Amino acid sequence: MAVFKVKASIHMIAASGFFMFAVAIGIHYQININGTIALMMIILGAIATSRLHLKAHTNQELIIGVFVGLFPQLIFSNYWL
Repeated sequence: MAVFKVKASIHMIAASGFFMFAVAIGIHYQININGTIALMMIILGAIATSRLHLKAHTNQELIIGVFVGLFPQLIFSNYWL
C-alpha cells in the first residue's frame, strides 16, 4: 500500500482478516459460529464508526482496509486449511 501511496485503515485490515479467518475455520470444521460472526460484524462496524468519528479515515480508506484484510485470507485459505 505504501508503494502506491494509498492509505488504508490498519485497524480494519486486522479486524476483517480475523473475521475471515473465523469464517473459514467455521466452514472448514462445519461448526455453527453464527453468534461469533454476528458479534464480529458488530465489532467491525464499531471500529469503522470510531475511525470515522475521530476523522482518522475516510469511507474509501475503510473499505480498502476491509478488502486488504479479507483477500489474503481468501487466497491462502486453500493452503492452510
